[in-house]
Amino acid sequence: MSILLRSLSLLVGLTLAAPASGSCLSAKETKQGVLLTREVPFYSVFYQPDGPGLTEQKLVERNRSLQPVSAVYLHPLLVEKRVGPNGTHELKYANAIGLDDLPQKKNWQSETTLFINGQKSVTGATIIRFDGWGEETIASCAYKVWAINSRLELTGLPPIIFEQYYSPELRLVLRSVRLGPSNQPLSEVRFDRFQIGWGN
Repeated sequence: MSILLRSLSLLVGLTLAAPASGSCLSAKETKQGVLLTREVPFYSVFYQPDGPGLTEQKLVERNRSLQPVSAVYLHPLLVEKRVGPNGTHELKYANAIGLDDLPQKKNWQSETTLFINGQKSVTGATIIRFDGWGEETIASCAYKVWAINSRLELTGLPPIIFEQYYSPELRLVLRSVRLGPSNQPLSEVRFDRFQIGWGN
């Protein structure tokens, strides 16, 4: 996989997970920011609500070192910018963002342009589809979620596809699965634990 495609995969598929033990997360708690951690391989992410979207700070283990990555979401289902070791990757959307009523609309689509380090790279489309309601159980905590299929299709590149399970109550994606071109699962990220805010 090319560096560009790997970077885009991280940009589009930045995922959340949830508690392995302790009390369940509430919408009130997530407003304070949530730190999620996976032990092996180490992966730590802090999400902070920012209006209708989120900001993210994380550490990813690569080549036996921890590398910082940050991202900005216009909506928890729609990443706008990622800053990491490979530079800044930004997605610009032609349509006004309106994803909170996705269960009624069923589909959301926008022309999309990728910028790398501020320079226009390629164009294409983002398609987000509502596939139904479900439930995600993490430890002893169950949350009602939307099942979402998200595709980024950019000219000259294979589609980047994720299956996501989004809690509208928490405004967090609780599970995300990377899919191949034929919708076969390629990878999935789950976390071991969470805490509210930094160092609480």
